[in-house]
Amino acid sequence: MATTKKNAKAETHEWLTAKTRLGRRIERLGWHRLARIYWAGGARVRRAIRNEARRCGYTPSTILALHAE
Repeated sequence: MATTKKNAKAETHEWLTAKTRLGRRIERLGWHRLARIYWAGGARVRRAIRNEARRCGYTPSTILALHAE
């Protein structure tokens, strides 16, 4: 079961950072959905979302706290 969770988190990172014809998914998703993925994801997913928040000019802790459920 632990292997399955690791694979799911790796697949989540791959899905989140994949380039599509409309751009990377991490750039297209709203902060509410990214916050849900952040709290459920692993270290690589969290790092990618924090980097995206910084790229957009936000403080990661503030933007994720505002959109947490």
